[in-house]
Amino acid sequence: MRLAVLGALIVLALLVATAALAVLLRRRTEALAAAQERITELEAAILRLEATAPRRTDTPIDRAAERVAPRVDPRAVWVARTAARAVVGTAGRLREGGVSGLVSASFDDLTRWVTEDRVEIERIATPDGTVTILFSDIVDSTARNERLGDKRWLKVLHAHDAVIRHAVEARRGHVVKSQGDGYMVVFPDPLAGVRAAMAIQQRIHTRRRLKSADIHVRIGLHTGRVLTHEGDYFGRNVALAARVAAHGSADEVLVSEATHEAISGAPGLAFELAATTELKGLSGEHRLWRVTGTV
Repeated sequence: MRLAVLGALIVLALLVATAALAVLLRRRTEALAAAQERITELEAAILRLEATAPRRTDTPIDRAAERVAPRVDPRAVWVARTAARAVVGTAGRLREGGVSGLVSASFDDLTRWVTEDRVEIERIATPDGTVTILFSDIVDSTARNERLGDKRWLKVLHAHDAVIRHAVEARRGHVVKSQGDGYMVVFPDPLAGVRAAMAIQQRIHTRRRLKSADIHVRIGLHTGRVLTHEGDYFGRNVALAARVAAHGSADEVLVSEATHEAISGAPGLAFELAATTELKGLSGEHRLWRVTGTV
């Protein structure tokens, strides 16, 4: 009798668990479907904006036509693209369960990103293929997304995106990859990269929308060769920069030993030894330095 009752209870528990799992999966599917629908709408809006923008020419006829029907403001297209990237990032985090897609990326992913953007990175790099690589992401982004809700979170990501890109462009950097709240950026020299990182941290705490949402960013940088075909430089230095960022905490700018050596003594900057530690997937111990000071 007792075995029969126990068996019935087990069956009942399994049925309840199955029903709860079905509800969870349905909600996740609905959220992804809504995000995908919004992505499609934004992509269509981008195409409409670009289609209505006439080619820029210098003939009198075209200048007269432009006065009658002004060209679409390029910033409108940029805003639409930014919003689309933000929605894609949110959908990505729903699929990944909130795991940062950049600082925890695999070596294969990191190498592929460099391969896909090789031409632009070559333009930035020194003749031997050396660049300074920056990785950043928002700390505890999933929890903040849930607390703020998707609508407000997209506005936060838009403001965060504007801060990152302004600091990067002002110092001749190049965004290799962005995914939701994470960025991979390259700079032509280490001082430009570190000054951009410090500018980002300062602006994050003064931008009203980001301050009110209690947004905190971690940033890591490493300087090395990423374009050589010999040895393992092609992927290793990119991975090292990502692991430095992953080791960081809220509001920190961490740099590798190579970056520290390259800019030690630069005016306005100071350094504290943050850790001597192993980094995932990389041999040996690595000294990581916390950057302090002003831009």
